[in-house]
Amino acid sequence: THFLVEANVAGVPCQAQLSGATTISVPLLIPQDKNGFQITTMFLGTNNRFTLSADSQYIAHANLQSPQCSGSARRAVSNWVGTFNIDDSCNQDECCCLSEQATISKKSETQYLVTGRVAGKPCAAQLNGSTTVEVTIGAPQDKNGFQITTNFLSTNNRFTLTYDNQYVANVNLQYPQCSGMGRRVDENKNTASLISSSLILIVINAFLFRMICV
Repeated sequence: THFLVEANVAGVPCQAQLSGATTISVPLLIPQDKNGFQITTMFLGTNNRFTLSADSQYIAHANLQSPQCSGSARRAVSNWVGTFNIDDSCNQDECCCLSEQATISKKSETQYLVTGRVAGKPCAAQLNGSTTVEVTIGAPQDKNGFQITTNFLSTNNRFTLTYDNQYVANVNLQYPQCSGMGRRVDENKNTASLISSSLILIVINAFLFRMICV
């Protein structure tokens, strides 16, 4: 009977309005107006109307009391395919790390292929002296396609793609010092817009509005 809106927030009034919180979690009734495409409801202390576009790609948010606090959002679509510059946060004294650049390509509808250079003291033994890797991973399904937890170079890792598709964060769940970050260097930016207003800036999963049935 409800959706849950989870979001980051920003704006001068947030400090007082939310007691310093920078995130929110607000339940909403499942929309019934306009055949399920619209709802008018209280949200963060004011009366608001949320309207989903007919193609389900956009949400228009109209603050009925303070119009300057209105905004809109476009559904975020994950795009893992591309080439990424790798940062130097992975500890090469202790880890076999992706190095310089890595490329993610689509191998099939259910798999991606990660190729790249590696560097680090353990690489010689771990990879029999190879300085490059080709690792197949499943197509990400978590966080609406923006995250995957998988075995990578013999350890358990969580890869998270940012909603603008520009960065991949890799957290090594067994050896945190072996974590790292990649920044997209190709031209396929596929950016997603944000809800913005003077009161709130909401960045939400799946729409940049993450609505989850509860």
